[in-house]
Amino acid sequence: MDKVCTPEEIEKKRLLALQRRQNAQLKTQIMTKNSPLPQSSKSNNNRSAMQHKDNKSNNRFNPISPRNFFSKPSSVTGKCYMISDDRFALETSSFVPAIIEIFKSIPSRIYDAKSRIWNFHINDYNNLIQKLVSNECALTLTKIPESVLQIFKKNLNSSKQIPEQDLSKVDKKLTDIIMPFQRDGINYGILKGGRCMIADDMGLGKTIQALGIAHYFKENWPLLIVAPSSVKFQWTEAIYQFLPSVPTQYIHHFANAKDYITDDKITIVSYDLLVRAVDVFEKHFYGFIILDESHVLKSNKTARFQAVQRICSHARHIVLLTGTPALSRPIELYSQINLVIPRFMRFEDYGVRYCAGQKNAFGWDFNGFSNMHELQLLLRCNCMIRRLKSDVLNQLPPKLRQVIILDPDLIKAGKQMKEMSKQMQKNISGLEKHNALLQYYVESSFARQKAVCNYVKNLFENKTKCLLYAHHHNILDAICEVAESTKTRYIRIDGKTNSEQRKLLIEKFQERDDYVAAVLSITAANAGFTITAAHLVVFTELFWNPGILCQAEDRVYRIGQNNTVIIQYLVAENTADDHIWPLIKKKVNVLNAAGLEQSFSIDNVDIAKQPKTQQDITSYLTVTSGSEKGSQLKFDEEWEDFAITENNKEQKEHASPKASVSNDFKELLDVDGECFDSCSWDNI
Repeated sequence: MDKVCTPEEIEKKRLLALQRRQNAQLKTQIMTKNSPLPQSSKSNNNRSAMQHKDNKSNNRFNPISPRNFFSKPSSVTGKCYMISDDRFALETSSFVPAIIEIFKSIPSRIYDAKSRIWNFHINDYNNLIQKLVSNECALTLTKIPESVLQIFKKNLNSSKQIPEQDLSKVDKKLTDIIMPFQRDGINYGILKGGRCMIADDMGLGKTIQALGIAHYFKENWPLLIVAPSSVKFQWTEAIYQFLPSVPTQYIHHFANAKDYITDDKITIVSYDLLVRAVDVFEKHFYGFIILDESHVLKSNKTARFQAVQRICSHARHIVLLTGTPALSRPIELYSQINLVIPRFMRFEDYGVRYCAGQKNAFGWDFNGFSNMHELQLLLRCNCMIRRLKSDVLNQLPPKLRQVIILDPDLIKAGKQMKEMSKQMQKNISGLEKHNALLQYYVESSFARQKAVCNYVKNLFENKTKCLLYAHHHNILDAICEVAESTKTRYIRIDGKTNSEQRKLLIEKFQERDDYVAAVLSITAANAGFTITAAHLVVFTELFWNPGILCQAEDRVYRIGQNNTVIIQYLVAENTADDHIWPLIKKKVNVLNAAGLEQSFSIDNVDIAKQPKTQQDITSYLTVTSGSEKGSQLKFDEEWEDFAITENNKEQKEHASPKASVSNDFKELLDVDGECFDSCSWDNI
């Protein structure tokens, strides 16, 4: 029921309304005196002015007011960005006929009906911007930065095909074995004056491309190679292999902070050691610098980057190598590119343009991303070449094998191991050599543990999905500890894993991208399953049976694998590897001679499909050392002869019945089952 007001209340409200009206009229009169209107319009507009002021003071929405029907349109926004090497797009927030008419007046206009965006040739950029500004289209436009525009215009007439360069200055051994896409990478680096970033996918030979570019500019040496400590000795091997014309005495490994530099033509140093000895390196001029795994320089605030920047400031040629140029954000690319092309863009301009930069109370936030396609085009035409395996799959063999020499400084070979090495060189019986090698093999697993962990840590940091094979439990445990310390998800399969657990673990690794590593026992997980989610297999330890190795390799090389498989063997000098490599080589040779090479699927694949530049497994078994002596791995000739002859009666007494057979082939096949299978491998 509505409330009934008393006469007193009604009168009170009437007087209050009159008072409000008088106050409003008084305010209107004061405003009129301050800004008087013409006499003719004063009387006509008095009521509308009073109503307008009353509405404004009460902050109320009046749907009858004409301004709600005839208000000016809001400002239109637009942004320009490159869509190819020679064309840019202009995207507007709304349809404005006047702007469309200007678009139609540009000769190079193209309208994409699907995206509803206009694009134009880069030569018409200034003309279009000038027309939009002069016609006052109320367009708020985000332009292409002038520095970016000039880079694209500079490369406007360049061919999309990388022109062939004169590679006669490069070592013939290198040019004879490179693949076509690797030749393009060398040509690109030469075209850019030896200042570029090679960002090819892992396993596509960035090292050989960098050495090809460096050798082309060898008149500007000395050459400085900066790399993570886990791969720095791999560079020595690559120089020996691909640049045999370079004398071995030219190469110097900078060993510690107290080391000194003389007139060395090639110096190899780790990033961490460079930081500690930056003052020593700054006193020398390096004409050519190679920065391997350059993504470690993603932040310009780190001591590592600042040390590298000081060394690179006077270099004529700088080549960066990385398979993951930006680990998470495009801002991480800026510091790397700035080493190759100093002052190519201001840091803030880059952040705003490509990192969706936002300014807040704490400064600029460049953790986002924007205009990614334009950034890709900019880097490609300016300083970076990047090919994925899928781009060059037709040029690649099904398997790529690499021998990685572990850092000898991290190999802890004590007195006991040195005595074992001497024992292997003595003239002792075959069974005694077996026992000595077995003991040497076990001790070598502890000696190489730190070097192996150092290598796999780099894989985990790069989130490289891989299979990690080892034989001894201490190596398997150490790899798992590294994974846990880096918060890397992994699975582990060894002799203690039952069949049901094995199936679940493999499915988890195969289906989930967040599981990076599969830590596997060589003897317990070399057969019976398929993992095509990874295409990298790393043998952190060797095994003397090549059949077991090939079976383990083929866990990833199965139907459903769409990438080239990369196989890496980690080899440690002054360990049992010095004797196991030659043993594997002899077994492969004997089996091939007996016509049984078809049992090794890897040999069949190599012979049938791989180009001549890709060597088979036997050619990887002779490995040169990364030491200053440059000598080959020790090959114990006495270890080759396991046959028990009639002249060696003492050996007959200690040998098993099967070992008494003098046939080399039969003995080499039986050596695993007779001598090694009796050991409980999964409990070592």
